Amino acid sequence: MMTRFVLWRLFSTLLLLWLTSMLIFFTLALAPGDAAVQALGEHATPQALQALRHQFGLDQPITARYWQWLSGILRGDPGVSFISQQPVADIIGPAAQRSGLLALLAASGMLLLGGTGGVLAAMHRNQWQDRLLSFIAMSGLSTPEFIVATLMILLLAVGAGWLPAVSLLPPSGNISDQWSILVLPALTLALISGCYLLRMIRASLIRLTAAPNILSARLNGVYELTLVTRHLLPQAAGPLTQLFAASLPYLIGGAVVVERVFGFPGLGELLLTALNTRDAMLLQAVAMLLALITALCWLTADILAVWLDPWRRRS
Repeated sequence: MMTRFVLWRLFSTLLLLWLTSMLIFFTLALAPGDAAVQALGEHATPQALQALRHQFGLDQPITARYWQWLSGILRGDPGVSFISQQPVADIIGPAAQRSGLLALLAASGMLLLGGTGGVLAAMHRNQWQDRLLSFIAMSGLSTPEFIVATLMILLLAVGAGWLPAVSLLPPSGNISDQWSILVLPALTLALISGCYLLRMIRASLIRLTAAPNILSARLNGVYELTLVTRHLLPQAAGPLTQLFAASLPYLIGGAVVVERVFGFPGLGELLLTALNTRDAMLLQAVAMLLALITALCWLTADILAVWLDPWRRRS
């Protein structure tokens, strides 16, 4: 049964990615404007425009262009940038590495803040601790990412002077030479996504407290901390793991705005730059990569939820 479920989820994920690729490509291909004019400028000669259209296959039928682009994506060759004339893979590679490092730090902070806060809120349900944590979480969820990022800059960069306000790469181009540029973006993302995870973990744990074994342990006078660590958390391992994996797309979405605010040279900044310059090849590739990461997060969350739950695994 588990194998059948995994195969079905793999098939549905591949189908979703295919539909997403069609949506991304045809939306950009049918958008108003001429990519050749955008790349060469309005004063380019008709011969130069026609040569560029032929170079990038813009003079071919739209369906042929889609299949050519999709086959390139599957081969790991998403094409050449309209604007810089560089291979898209060479542009995305360094940005993806930097965003991956940022996401790793932010996810660790999200797990620490959201996990700890969610457990504490569930342990002290309807008490002042729960109300305070729930208020903080709801405030974080209702505040736009750019406002949270701006507040972090004002408090920790401008006010305290502890960290750089702008996450510019050092002259060497290596983040390891200046780790401090990661702190503010990672902390901002951890706070934003941690609020979401806190709410989800709190709701999941409160729902599990209604289980017969938890109620029986509580009636027998088991201490609340022992109840949580020995009874509740082991039973909640599957749902909590699923919640963490499902929270990662929320973190990725916030990274697009946060990277722009801090000027961090990652995928989010690259996506917005490609959008502003109307570099369709680069924009398609970045959007497809983000869609792939999001789909893999959801796939991992669903598989872990079933694998860690013996009853669901058997059924």
